[in-house]
Amino acid sequence: MQFLSTDSGRKAMMGDWSKYDAVPGTKLAKLHHAVDDAVKRVSALEWDKTRSEPQKHHAARKIAEAAVAEINKARAELKAWTETETNAAMAEIDRALAPSIDTAAQVLRSEIRAFVLSKKGDPDFVLELRSLVETDLRFATAIFEAPAALSGISPERQKTLWGDAAAVHAPEATERVRVASEIAGLDRSLASVAMEIPRSFYSPGVEAGMQTRVEVDAPLSTGEGQ
Repeated sequence: MQFLSTDSGRKAMMGDWSKYDAVPGTKLAKLHHAVDDAVKRVSALEWDKTRSEPQKHHAARKIAEAAVAEINKARAELKAWTETETNAAMAEIDRALAPSIDTAAQVLRSEIRAFVLSKKGDPDFVLELRSLVETDLRFATAIFEAPAALSGISPERQKTLWGDAAAVHAPEATERVRVASEIAGLDRSLASVAMEIPRSFYSPGVEAGMQTRVEVDAPLSTGEGQ
């Protein structure tokens, strides 16, 4: 409750919506406002003179359920956005690193792989190869279009080099992938907040006191029909 009552606390627990543009930023901002409103309402219940303690906790439970529903809705929407955004950005990277189908280009890429293979075991070539895939798209496409073994490198090394090349040859798409990954990582935090809110907002034990309510408005029983 204390953390969720402040802007900095919400950003720490639910992600900083101001860091993101467009869809994720808007959805997170709306969620922050909804949770802030829920916290304020629950806090105000303490001074509500129209409700008994059990009634206050019952009301707080309804607010908690509404807040959790908003969080789960945002999680589902952000997950869908993340998947769509990641797929679109990855497709853009694939296009940027796609090899030319020109015959001469294909021959050159084969020669490049043979050259890289000849450098296998040369520790000084490790950094040089990274520089080559970053500065020369021909090296990047040659290494990525074929199995890693043909270039004398491991699949893990090929994957790392792919990331290095993508960051240079498709920087905007690479940033989109990074942001989408960061948004996806917020899901665990949002799930944690959704789990904590009910036990922070109300006490089921106190709410149970409503079950002891005596109905005084109904007509008194006369025993008729018994």
